[in-house]
Amino acid sequence: MTPRISFRFVSLALVLSALSASAQQQVLDPAAVRHRLYSPENRLELSLAVGLPAREYLTGHYNLNVGVAYNAFRTLGLEARGGYALSRHTGLARSLSESFLNREDKRITDELSDMWEMGAHGVVGVRWAPIYGKLSLLSDATAHFQAYLWAGGGLASLRRESIVQCSRVVDRARGVCDNRTNPTDASTATESYWRTDSRVAPVVSAAVGLRFFLTQRQALRLELRDWVFQDQFRVNVDRERWEAGQESGEPSPNPGFTHLVQFDLGYTFLF
Repeated sequence: MTPRISFRFVSLALVLSALSASAQQQVLDPAAVRHRLYSPENRLELSLAVGLPAREYLTGHYNLNVGVAYNAFRTLGLEARGGYALSRHTGLARSLSESFLNREDKRITDELSDMWEMGAHGVVGVRWAPIYGKLSLLSDATAHFQAYLWAGGGLASLRRESIVQCSRVVDRARGVCDNRTNPTDASTATESYWRTDSRVAPVVSAAVGLRFFLTQRQALRLELRDWVFQDQFRVNVDRERWEAGQESGEPSPNPGFTHLVQFDLGYTFLF
């Protein structure tokens, strides 16, 4: 994962905070902000959220999450989130995998980074919401909101399917590494021969978001969230040895970190 994504994430957080602060100072009713018509203090909440990928390269993730939180103060709460990510290879990854096997100039190669797909996951974090505001949408309609930052960590199950190491090349000219019945249609395959790995690893998550209060018991939540975990992949892979059933290559000494940046849309019930 490149530092560019982290820079963009931090930049968006700073922009959101600046815009929220500006709105609070210029277009909000100071009395309404000070007395807070909607306050989550000392209340439990249940949230449902769907995460959509903000950026796709070799993998795509669609995240389904449930969160339970307790708001100890008006601006501070503790939240536990758990869920499952529906993940897949993108069209680019599938194209690379099918074109790679007939490359005679790539007998010794490195695996690609950022190929791990997240599955089940759970994190616990702290949400800090220092900005409360009220926006006038229409003459008789207003929207009360909180702008917040979220940070925490936990564990995630990860799965990786190689697009380099194939244990049984069915058709090298077409780049086929599965048991498809139609040579030109990958959807007819019921088994893949690409190398797969799985592990459970620590994951860190951070988010910047807005929570719009609809009633005293319901709120709509918009987030930009980053899921971060350490990458792992092999380098100096001899494809002929691997296809012959022998281990090849060694772990990368500097694998870096994978960032899954997503837009989250959620709904919160307060009790």
